[in-house]
Amino acid sequence: MKKIIVSVVVLALLALLGMLVLSLPPVQDKLLERGTAMIAERGAQGLPESDSLRVFVCGSASPLGMGQAQACIAVVTPEHFYLIDSGAGSTDNIVQLNLPTDRLDGILVSHFHSDHIAEIYEVNLNSWVTGRKEPLLVIGPEGVSEVVKGINTTYQHDRHYRSTHHGESLLPPHLGLIDHQTVMPGVIISDGDLKITAYRAEHPPIEPGLGYRIDYRGRSVVISGDSNVTAETQRIVEGADLLLHDALSVPTVSRLSDALGAVGRSRTSKIVEDVLDYHASTESLIALGNSSDVGMVAFYHLVPVPANPIIAEVFMRETPNNFVLTTDLMGFELPIGSDEIIVNTP
Repeated sequence: MKKIIVSVVVLALLALLGMLVLSLPPVQDKLLERGTAMIAERGAQGLPESDSLRVFVCGSASPLGMGQAQACIAVVTPEHFYLIDSGAGSTDNIVQLNLPTDRLDGILVSHFHSDHIAEIYEVNLNSWVTGRKEPLLVIGPEGVSEVVKGINTTYQHDRHYRSTHHGESLLPPHLGLIDHQTVMPGVIISDGDLKITAYRAEHPPIEPGLGYRIDYRGRSVVISGDSNVTAETQRIVEGADLLLHDALSVPTVSRLSDALGAVGRSRTSKIVEDVLDYHASTESLIALGNSSDVGMVAFYHLVPVPANPIIAEVFMRETPNNFVLTTDLMGFELPIGSDEIIVNTP
């Protein structure tokens, strides 16, 4: 017993000594020097090169949930870089992943719910600062022109301040303005080995909503945005390697709505109940996986974000082995000339 007490006292004294040492300015300066050097070196390394089609989860959450960024998927090839949606918190993840924002080609917007467009300007600012050579292009369904016009107007002073402060040679004003392109279902981009096809999503009362399929050198990924599973979903996923689809846990959402109502939170209970009819249930996605030849199904835009491992288990009940539950910073690598899908977890 005496030895234990002595050990505890020694540890406490060592901890106190450590705190005293860390409070010394010369020690702090040395640690600051090392820390900033590590940050700079990591940023200089960039994203490792790869010939694969790569997909990164920059935001896995829906508005119903905390602790993860909202919807954002990055698709990267050696020649291309597109984001699908740009939800709150996702830009920080883009930076953490060291994605090549200086060569960002554009943002494909599925629809105009706030959790899919909240950080369009943050992405624009980040890629402008890192040296993007052309104005950022935001591609989406009818209505995208109004959204982009509003963002450009809202941040006109911000653009002016930054160009004036840092110099127009470093931050050319015209590169701070966002361009837009309105698209309909069908092939919307054909650029070398890359083909992007928009398809109609079902997310009432939104009309139209879009999902996107990206094909590159024999590999393919489909990103749903927000949608129920429909005949269009079935059609677009045929032959796809990877499907990232918004996913709703009916047992969890139903019980959450009931619990909110039981404690008198009727307004919130109604809002939670309303989301049941315009997101794909996990059951419908399991049925889709069983009736199609899609290689892997990844749940994202999680409704709700699992707050603990038990809710995560509920999400994944009865899912086949080729189903995964995403988290922020997860990556998928699809090597060319192979059927392999490499899942990289953070």
